[in-house]
Amino acid sequence: MPKKAGIIFVILGVVLMMSALLLFFYNGLEDRNAQQEAESLLDDIQSVIEDITIPETTEPTTENETEGTEPVETLDPEMPTLLIDGYEYIGYVSIPDLELELPVMAEWDYSRLKVAPCRHFGSSRADDLVIAAHNYKSHFGYLKNLEIGAEILFTDMDGIENRYTLTRLETLPPDAVDAVQNSGHDLVLYTCTPGGATRVTAFCDRVEEVPTDKGGSQGGAESEW
Repeated sequence: MPKKAGIIFVILGVVLMMSALLLFFYNGLEDRNAQQEAESLLDDIQSVIEDITIPETTEPTTENETEGTEPVETLDPEMPTLLIDGYEYIGYVSIPDLELELPVMAEWDYSRLKVAPCRHFGSSRADDLVIAAHNYKSHFGYLKNLEIGAEILFTDMDGIENRYTLTRLETLPPDAVDAVQNSGHDLVLYTCTPGGATRVTAFCDRVEEVPTDKGGSQGGAESEW
C-alpha cells in the first residue's frame, strides 16, 4: 500500500509539472500573438494619422477672451476613433523607457485586453484618461520598472501628441476604482500583477509646452496634482 501511494504521488507531481510547463508555454504564445497583433494595428493607426492634417481647435467663446491675453483654445472632449476589424481605437501610447508603442482601444473588456491596451475611462482632452493593459511583456508587463520622471506620450487619432511624466507608481488593490478614476492626475496606466491580486498603477501629469515671449525668454511649469 505505501508503495502504491508513493507511485500515485510521483504521478501527481509529474502531472503538476507538465501542467505548469504547458501554462508557461501557453502564456508565452499568447504574449507573442498579442505583440504581433499590436504591431500590425499600430502600423494601421500611424498610417492613418500620418495622412491627417491636425484640425484647427474650436473657436473660443467670448467669455474666454480678456483684453491683453490670447483666447483659450478648447477641444471637444469626445475623442475621434478609428474602426479596425470591428474594434474602435483612440490612438496609441508610447513609453520610450520601455521601448513600447501600443495601440489603444476605445472601450474596455477582457477580450479586448488580449488584443491591445484599452481606455478604461476618460479622455486625453479632459485630462482624466485611464488606460488598462494586460501584464504581457509586450504590453504593460514592465510598467513596474518605470522610474519617476519617465516620459509617456499619447497620440490621438487627430495626430495630437500629449506628453506626460510619471509622478507616482503604486501597487493598488483591484477594488481601488475611485483612486484610479478620480486620481486628479492627467493620465493613469495600470496592469495586473502576476496572479491578478493587485494592480501596478502609474500616475502621470501633463508636461505643459513652454511658451516663448516676444523677447525670446521662456517660462512655464508642469501641471500640479
